[in-house]
Amino acid sequence: MSPDGLLERDDELAVVDELLAGAAASEGRFLLIEGPAGIGKSRVLAEVRARAGRRMTVLAARGGELEGSFPFGVVRQLFEGVLADPERAARLCTGAAAPARDVLEAPTGNTQAGGASFAVLHGLYWLVLNLAEEEPLVLAIDDLHWVDRPSLRFLAYLARRLDGAPVLLAATLRSAEPGVDPVLLAELVQDPAVASLRPRPLSEDAVGALLAERLGEPGEPAFVEACHRATGGNPLLLRQLLGALAADRIRPVEAQTGVVREIAPRAVSRTVLLRLGRLDPSAAAAARAVAVLGDGATPRTVSSLAGLTEDEVIDASRALVRAELLTPEMPLRFVHPLVRDAVYQEVTPAEREQLHARAAAVLRDVEAGPEQVANQLLLTPPAGEAWAADALIRAGHDAIARGAPDGAVAYLRRALAEPPPPDIRADVLRELAFTEAQTTATGAAEHLRRALEATEDAPTRAEIAQALARTLIFTGEARAGLEVAHAAMAELPADDRDALLGLRALEVTCVHFGAADPEVLQTSEPFRHAAGDTRGEAMLGAIAAMLWAHDGGPADDCCALALRMLTRLRHADDPLISVGAFYVLHCAERDEVLDLWETARADAHRSGALVENASMHSWYGHALLRRGDLAQARIELELGFDQVTQWGYSETVRLIATAWLVNALVAQGELDAAEQRMRAVTLTPEPSVPSFAFLYARAELSLAQGDAEAALEACDEGERRASWIVAPVGFPWPVIRALALDRVGRTDEALAVARGWLEVARGWGAPGTVGTALRVLGTIEREDGLDRLRDAVEVLEGSSARLERARALAAYGAALRRARQPTEAREPLRRALDLAVACDAAAVAEDIRTELHAAGARPRTDALSGVEALTPSERRVVDLAAAGQANREIAQTLFVTPKTVEVHLTNAYRKLGVKSRRELGDALVPSA
Repeated sequence: MSPDGLLERDDELAVVDELLAGAAASEGRFLLIEGPAGIGKSRVLAEVRARAGRRMTVLAARGGELEGSFPFGVVRQLFEGVLADPERAARLCTGAAAPARDVLEAPTGNTQAGGASFAVLHGLYWLVLNLAEEEPLVLAIDDLHWVDRPSLRFLAYLARRLDGAPVLLAATLRSAEPGVDPVLLAELVQDPAVASLRPRPLSEDAVGALLAERLGEPGEPAFVEACHRATGGNPLLLRQLLGALAADRIRPVEAQTGVVREIAPRAVSRTVLLRLGRLDPSAAAAARAVAVLGDGATPRTVSSLAGLTEDEVIDASRALVRAELLTPEMPLRFVHPLVRDAVYQEVTPAEREQLHARAAAVLRDVEAGPEQVANQLLLTPPAGEAWAADALIRAGHDAIARGAPDGAVAYLRRALAEPPPPDIRADVLRELAFTEAQTTATGAAEHLRRALEATEDAPTRAEIAQALARTLIFTGEARAGLEVAHAAMAELPADDRDALLGLRALEVTCVHFGAADPEVLQTSEPFRHAAGDTRGEAMLGAIAAMLWAHDGGPADDCCALALRMLTRLRHADDPLISVGAFYVLHCAERDEVLDLWETARADAHRSGALVENASMHSWYGHALLRRGDLAQARIELELGFDQVTQWGYSETVRLIATAWLVNALVAQGELDAAEQRMRAVTLTPEPSVPSFAFLYARAELSLAQGDAEAALEACDEGERRASWIVAPVGFPWPVIRALALDRVGRTDEALAVARGWLEVARGWGAPGTVGTALRVLGTIEREDGLDRLRDAVEVLEGSSARLERARALAAYGAALRRARQPTEAREPLRRALDLAVACDAAAVAEDIRTELHAAGARPRTDALSGVEALTPSERRVVDLAAAGQANREIAQTLFVTPKTVEVHLTNAYRKLGVKSRRELGDALVPSA
């Protein structure tokens, strides 16, 4: 027997002890205790809490079937008690943890927080770290399957960031239970790093031991075997069976095995109802009231719902505790969800609806929180009650203010069905529609349309039309979005220039999605020199900057326009439009882009909208990809792709997210993984920029796979789909086309393409683009291209496009070797190898090693050193550290974990040859 009466759980408790010791040593883990109902998961979790003891802080919560729509209900169970002391709350909720207050304190009434708030998730994460800094922390959550979505989202966010934290997250999960959100639950529990425990059924010997303890005498073998077979060794079923046998004074002898067979099939429900039947009617009424009210039931609310006095409820609760149906603690709750289910299911569906309606009124009368009232109303049909609509709307506002849009959407949808008074119906529709549009594509377009129909004010209609058009574009209905924009422009007064310009920007954007005539693009040309004084002008100016770049404009002028527009246009305001300006800065290799992205990332976290964060991660990943930080780019691109899918972006948008991931995988040499990514999406038929990007990635992958003909086919199709792009600086298909033509023996054509692209690249002027064009042309020119390759190296010397610099150095070194200058070839090849390794470009590095061997050199195994060896992510961390920020401050600034900062600093110290922060300033001076 295990300690403290736990039977046959020694192996599980050994794992618990190991994980607790690891958490105390800052080796955070997620422990999942999984199994069928009644197998003893909660008992093992209780042992986790007990064994943490005084050496760790233990916070506990439990999911509830009726509380699954209570936004951040489990998070509030965990932390509200901790923050009851105002001084401690102020100390813990500082810096990055400040947004946690939006969840844990009374809502401020700010209904503009919006979105699946990453600011709140990040704030809660830092609250956990701040708590763990005081003392190692255990978070114990029972019944994970019934945890509300916002809390589940936080737990998923936390679980991926436990490495290096003195935190043990432990939770129980009922197997085969879909739960509140099966997809999110699967994402959380299927992580390979999860430590999983699956308590086994009790053996026949353990059943015999429990039977003897409960019935007061050892059982005869046949009786013990019957109990084991009837319950399958499930501890809860066994306890309920033994309770029924004890109540009926059944002796554990072979002659009574028939009684076991009769009772066992419905061990829980049968014994629960038998026990209730033996109690006073007031106890049964109180039990039904607790089942309806859920885990937050109090004697006062049970009294009102059951029609009993509070003294009668207290007496009834004592009887229910003695009958092992309720726990002895407050608030009133059942000992196990299956016990609650047995009571709840005995009430007919019609009676349950009536009881939930009465429960909502009771909670309203005792001035319970709007969400408690609303959760009861969600379980009732609409009744046309004005107070009910008001409670649901207020609950929606509170959910938005807490950063829990899922709950807000559920409450506001139900409020519309009640329905709300006619004078505010349009406002409720609009609020619901904007909340949905920020967090999920499901239902957003429909409610935006209804909000548009219900609104008469012209400026407000234009705002809704913009949101509707944008949502339709993102969800694959760009033509319908274009129609919405046209209709809105037609009804706007001529003097509302700003709204007209904003809608015009959306119209132009529809060309990128194959929904508008490319002639529309000409309307942006007058805005190439716009000041961007208003939002509408900034929207059209941002699009104009990208189109100007695609039209062959000079990088400096296009960047100046993009930068002006971004001073007025925040990414969080419109992720569809702002990316045009960011794209220009990416392609021009402007250093300002990383600072601007840091601001955009902070804005996206604060706004919390999934639609913005998905866009931000994908495009920031593209920026890192262009700069050669492949490892970090891949992290951002993977996260962006997942969020693009989660929000419900169309297959067209998924194409561009896939394309950039494939670009990164090809550079890393992971061709099979890149091929799998390509096959996971479907090329849509419309001539769109995303399909163009996808075909460029297809061509690059085909060339890397050795299939030049397939690469040419992809180039042909890509050019056809975006024929209006004169200078594809972000997707330089002429580079792939020239190399592919050369490989199939069409060298004259390859030279013509490469020379034409060099001319375009010089017109654009960015070093990375020009250097790449010189490298490709010099490579195809063979022995005549040595000077071109030398020029490519010189052009790229100061460029942030480090992977392109590595490729140019490699091509130059290889050309020198072929020109029988092996000694001269070694230095550029060594520099190329160092850069390729620093970029994590394994495929490029392997090719360079081959060249070094051919040049008679042995590639060194040590890593590149010095400032040049730092990745952009490492350099960002080092700069902040050199400025005096501590690891935790840096982590909060960059929205990463302290462990990530520690890893980056460790790598940077090694590359710079320093041992402490004090030496960083001098080590970084040469880069100036």
